[in-house]
Amino acid sequence: MEHVRRAAPHRLAELAVHLEPIRTAHEIDEHVQRARCLHPGRPFAEHARDALAIVEQLPGDFALERMRLIADFHQRSVAGRDDYAGDAQTWADTIVDHQHRTGRRVAYWDGIAHTSAAPATLGLAPQRGPQPTAGSVLRDRYGTRYVSAAIGFHHGDLGAVTVPEPASDWLDARLGATGRPAHWLDLRDGGWDGPMKARVISGVHDPSRDAAEHLAVASLPDTFDVLVHLRQVSPVHRLTA
Repeated sequence: MEHVRRAAPHRLAELAVHLEPIRTAHEIDEHVQRARCLHPGRPFAEHARDALAIVEQLPGDFALERMRLIADFHQRSVAGRDDYAGDAQTWADTIVDHQHRTGRRVAYWDGIAHTSAAPATLGLAPQRGPQPTAGSVLRDRYGTRYVSAAIGFHHGDLGAVTVPEPASDWLDARLGATGRPAHWLDLRDGGWDGPMKARVISGVHDPSRDAAEHLAVASLPDTFDVLVHLRQVSPVHRLTA
C-alpha cells in the first residue's frame, strides 16, 4: 500500500478495495470466515490476483515480489484450494528450506491432520483414502529426526462450541479412560500398535458432525511419536500487556 501511495497515488483506492478485505485473514482464516458466515463474499484469491495486476503495472521489484507472495498464499490456502488437507508438499518444502537456510531446529506447530508423520484419511472425506500430510513429507525427508507430537483432549468448552465426549473407539476415549487431568505417552517405547482414529478439531469444528471430524491412520506409532492428552479444556483468554 505504501509503495503504491508513492508510485501511483491515483491507484491507491483501487488497490485498497482488494487488499482490505483479504487483510482480515490475518485474524480469521478465510475458510473459517465462510463457516461462521463472516466472509465478505468475493474469494480472497480473486482479490489478490486483481491487486497483483495493479502492482505489476508499477515500477519496483520489492513490492511486486511481496504482492506475488500474497497472491500465492491466498491461491494455496484452504479456501483457495477448497481442500482441507492443504498443500502438504509445499508446506513441507517451506519448512525444509527454512531449516537448511538457518541450520536451526524447527518446531512446526499445526493441527494433527497436518503434522502426522504418516498419511491419514480424513473422516470428512473418507472416499479419498490416505492422503499425504506435511508431517509425512517431513518424515520422508528427515526420518526419525522428525518427531511428531499430538496434543488432544477428551471433551470441553472451546468458547465458540462445546465438544462432546469422543466415540468409544477413538484414541481420545482410550486416553481419557484414565481419568487423569493430563498425561503424556512416548510411543517410541512400544505398545499401542495398530490402526486408530483420533478427533480433529479445526477452526470450523461443528459438534453436530463430530462423528466425522477425525482422522484415521493405519499405524498409530508410525503416525505420532508422542501423545499429550488433556481430560477437559476450557476457553482461552487473550493475554493483555
